[in-house]
Amino acid sequence: MFRFIILLSFFSFVACGGDSEATAEVVEETTLTPEVAMSKTLPQNVNQGTKLCEINGVAWAYTKASGIVSRHKNSGKRTAIITFKKKLEKGSESIQLYYDGDSFELEKVTAQLKLAKNDGDRMTGFFSFDPNLRAKQPDAQLSGTLDLSDPSTAAGTAEATDVNISYEKNLLANPEDAVINITGLTFSDVGYSDLNAVKKQLNM
Repeated sequence: MFRFIILLSFFSFVACGGDSEATAEVVEETTLTPEVAMSKTLPQNVNQGTKLCEINGVAWAYTKASGIVSRHKNSGKRTAIITFKKKLEKGSESIQLYYDGDSFELEKVTAQLKLAKNDGDRMTGFFSFDPNLRAKQPDAQLSGTLDLSDPSTAAGTAEATDVNISYEKNLLANPEDAVINITGLTFSDVGYSDLNAVKKQLNM
């Protein structure tokens, strides 16, 4: 009888030990599960937009593009404005291209870029050039063409070199940021609206 009790106790101990080991494995697996789940929720790719050009040798991309074409009521001059915007964590940047709507040649470029200030903060640098500013910016150059053969989407090219910041040059942390070169700019499939065509349709 005594021997039977000892054997029974031994088997009970072994059974409990096995349960403990199994329980430990379950706890270990349960502990790892949340960590794996968290890693799956981390973003694998960050959308930086569509590359448009390079500014001072650095790639610049946009997150939104649009166009508008209109003819001035008094002068009769037709102008096409293509706007590219880049959404940032704080604020945004933009490039605007102004084309002659009849000759389709680039006439003007403007840019608003976030730049480092000498106090450690950031500022918006305003850049603009057209032939009327030649006296103030003798080294600046423009070139580019626009294609509006498609009635709803535009395509084109643009280059702008040695364009100076409009003001607050003294606030820049990097003096070289005061002059920009926009190179390799090409675009296609940018939706645009022709205001005069819309007016004609409304008056029909």
